[in-house]
Amino acid sequence: MASLVAILAMAVADARPPASRTFGLVSVADGEPYTVIRGATLYTGGKGVTLESGDIIETGPQAFLVVEMHGGSLLGIGPSTHLYILPRGDTLVILSGWVKADIRAEKAAPLSLLGTRLGIQSRQAVVLLHAGESTDQVFDENGLATLLVRDGAATRVSRAAGTNQFFVRDERNDVLSQPRPSPEFVEGMPIAFHDPLPEKASSLLKKLADLVRVREVSYGDLERWLAMPRDWRAGFIPRFRARIKDPAFFAAMDAHMARHPEWQTVLHPPPPEEPPPPNAARAAPRPL
Repeated sequence: MASLVAILAMAVADARPPASRTFGLVSVADGEPYTVIRGATLYTGGKGVTLESGDIIETGPQAFLVVEMHGGSLLGIGPSTHLYILPRGDTLVILSGWVKADIRAEKAAPLSLLGTRLGIQSRQAVVLLHAGESTDQVFDENGLATLLVRDGAATRVSRAAGTNQFFVRDERNDVLSQPRPSPEFVEGMPIAFHDPLPEKASSLLKKLADLVRVREVSYGDLERWLAMPRDWRAGFIPRFRARIKDPAFFAAMDAHMARHPEWQTVLHPPPPEEPPPPNAARAAPRPL
């Protein structure tokens, strides 16, 4: 008889959406429920939920999540974290909070963690990113990685990073490098991030879980995401266009148009051009 673990693994594979959309399975969800914006709907989730590319995940002040990704990589999401899995699935945007990624598995795919000022990418490292109110901090805990710097509307490669290197960037200065993480960084780090992320925690799951629908998203749910760098919010117009039928959503979008000007013609489309008048037929000269 197949073991429970093997049966569950088969069930996970069968229940997951197509691989092009699947990001990973939430194997640990401690503290409190987290929210997911999928499509234009707000959900809550727990252990056993499958996350997809395009999901926006927000955790509460006591939450801790572990996600088992394709290829054996692990992702830890700390408390009070706002994270967006870009649709291509290999890049995570972190607007605030703590994220730890262990991407040392043999079949691990490259993964990028991006704050609004600083980021890091690798396929063979353990890396942490903390996005604060005015400062981004990156720590290469183990392995080789590449530091990424965000300038204006573009992300560029900055330099190679190695084990135990620590980088800081605030809004006014260039990247500062240190040979070890600062005491403030270590003190603020979630306790769960001091240890390796738990491997194969999904083997302890008794069943898979579905997201629980809460409601359609409000402007308040999306406000920070609609104002993030424009290249990251590509695709939001078709995704959330239907919500402008809601008067409250429309009014809030209209009141904050300066934050997302690409919505101007969506909310206020120009009037259709009037067709030119038909050419008047020239009257034929009458015979004398």
